[in-house]
Amino acid sequence: MSCRKPVSHPQAAWFAACLLLLVALVAGGCKTEQGNSLSPDAAAELPLRVLVVDDEPLANAVKLAWDSRVGGSTKVTTTTAAELLATQRKRLNADVILYPSYLLGELAEGDLIEPLDSEDTADPVFDRQGLFELIRLREITWGSKVYAVPLGSPQFTLLYRKDIFDKLQLKPPTTWEEYQILAKQLSDRSAVGDLASPGNEAWIGAVEPLAQDWAGPMFLARAATYARHRNQYSTLFDFNSMEALIASPPFERAMEELAAIAADNSDARHTPESARRMFLSGNCAMAITWPSRGGDVSPESTTDRDDWIGVAELPGSPAVYNVSTQSWEQRAADENLRVPLIAIDGRLGSVTTDCRRKKQALGMLFMISGDELGTAIGSASSHTTLFRESQLGKASDWVDRECEGAPARQYGEVILATQNSAAWLDAIRIPGRSEYIAALERAVNSVVAAEATPPEALKEAAAEWNKITDSIGRESQQRAYMRSLGLDP
Repeated sequence: MSCRKPVSHPQAAWFAACLLLLVALVAGGCKTEQGNSLSPDAAAELPLRVLVVDDEPLANAVKLAWDSRVGGSTKVTTTTAAELLATQRKRLNADVILYPSYLLGELAEGDLIEPLDSEDTADPVFDRQGLFELIRLREITWGSKVYAVPLGSPQFTLLYRKDIFDKLQLKPPTTWEEYQILAKQLSDRSAVGDLASPGNEAWIGAVEPLAQDWAGPMFLARAATYARHRNQYSTLFDFNSMEALIASPPFERAMEELAAIAADNSDARHTPESARRMFLSGNCAMAITWPSRGGDVSPESTTDRDDWIGVAELPGSPAVYNVSTQSWEQRAADENLRVPLIAIDGRLGSVTTDCRRKKQALGMLFMISGDELGTAIGSASSHTTLFRESQLGKASDWVDRECEGAPARQYGEVILATQNSAAWLDAIRIPGRSEYIAALERAVNSVVAAEATPPEALKEAAAEWNKITDSIGRESQQRAYMRSLGLDP
């Protein structure tokens, strides 16, 4: 017969103490970096861990602002998007993460960030209703849930030489067709006269960002108005099958027009920043970019004149392609010609699933995105712009020095109109985003270099997209795509 050895009194006391401690730890609900729990008081003594992706100036601004207000030290670390996505992470070892807007899907689908509950989103400090509409309803959400607070999301805008347009009695283009004609006309020095740069300097009608990592988004920005039909969700992918749709007529048309403009400046590959620099230096009549105080590229000798800079929304189109009928249609009379591309850059902040101090983490996020500090912190980054209606009067805080004054006010009006658009297109927010964009970039480069026609290049890109989708998982990508559109699978 076997029997168990009785537990001695000291052992029993130790066992009971451990049991009570375990119950207390579970009830505490705050996690340590190793996954154990701490009491709320112990957790409050830990430094708030903030992980910032691809934005050191923002990291510095957040640390300075938070530490000066709470009187404690914040552990701020930085990483790159490539490093973040290099491995299949199961945890971030951070309480808060600040990241590019287009990574929301990667983080949410990877269960690395937590949604805000209804009580959080109703917090008056957050003031969700004060956000621009596309940010409030689309960019900070995944499915039907809010996952982030915004720090500003730039939009491609059109900077144009107002002095040249006034001299030639021109108006900013409202359609891509008008833009194509103007770009060709204004590339002629004789038409522009002495308002063009000196003859020994470069001069071009229009500059677009087609550098690495930007050719894909620029192409999508052009295609958005042709591809986004008001009555359908299927735009980049077929809603039901996840088959890529980028080899279809609206994308072919956008590629043909992009290639025609790039042919006049085929040796240059601009980022939004270098395109803006070329414009502010007086070497082009139009540039697709956005103003930025954090990435100020004003020439050293700035001028007090602001009447030579105009700011307008990107062009649109009265024609739109209907995937269902496989035919072109005219937009309704009450429909906006323009369709903005969202999440091309921008910064969001989220509470991580590793968070040990949710109350403090939300406090930080609401503070840095709120009315009081949102402008000062956000404008430190070259990846953000104004994101609240209350910031419209502070638009000059977000722009290059040469864009202060009238151009800044005009820029605020453009952002308000763009962010309140009824239709939009994602700059791809589902997992594998960098791979999809790289495939688009190869297509753009091959067309610009005259190595392939737009249909050939896009057919190859669509095949690559389908391979990427299959490698990640078609069903999971379909669910992610639905969530990116604001739907729950």
